[in-house]
Amino acid sequence: MADNPRAQIAPLLTSQPSDALASYFALEHDPRRTKLTVRADAHGRALAFVAVCQTGIDLFRPMVVMRGDDTVALHDALRAALSPGRQYLYSAPITLRPDLEAVAHLFGDSPNKILTLASANFKPVVNILVQTSRTPDGLLRAVIRSRNAAENAADAGVTWQSSRYCEVFVRVAESARNRGLGKSVVSAVSVDILAQHRTPVYMAGIDNVPSQRLALRLGYQDTGSWELSGAMSLR
Repeated sequence: MADNPRAQIAPLLTSQPSDALASYFALEHDPRRTKLTVRADAHGRALAFVAVCQTGIDLFRPMVVMRGDDTVALHDALRAALSPGRQYLYSAPITLRPDLEAVAHLFGDSPNKILTLASANFKPVVNILVQTSRTPDGLLRAVIRSRNAAENAADAGVTWQSSRYCEVFVRVAESARNRGLGKSVVSAVSVDILAQHRTPVYMAGIDNVPSQRLALRLGYQDTGSWELSGAMSLR
């Protein structure tokens, strides 16, 4: 089992939306860009893990995800995985916040609601202004151009894609808000994800009510789960 750390840590993760992001980065992200630190018991059963991943989200700050049902093991894994003086992005269940604060400084942390979309609940919208294209990885990006060539009025796409889930992002220019443009581009991306038989995942900050409403109006459902995200550095 120790020769296959991804198989070793898999029991610490579930197939639920609450573990979708962590499962992708820990189990499916490019292994050449993923460093796993595992703590196990005498029988080889994983007690905790920390995955440090180089991503395109931020070229200078790796993404860190972790799980663990043993506090001592998790703290030890975090201290072993993180380098002093370096800043990281992180995503973790909100219940692990005390564990993170025990070993790291947290910056700009934000609780996010996790919403998902099922085909039966989807309420798509069609907007002829939406233009679509594919990234080099084959992921759909939907854009509505602005009269100002320097920015898009709205754009949406996929932050990461696993075998089961895709996380949808959306950006709307301040001058273009409250016109339904964000809803239009998210709808286009959601159509494409559902056609792949994957589940769209949408993260919305606890205070970002407009973002939550956008997703809910398309048929996304609140899973009742939360993730904590932000930046961190080892104490």
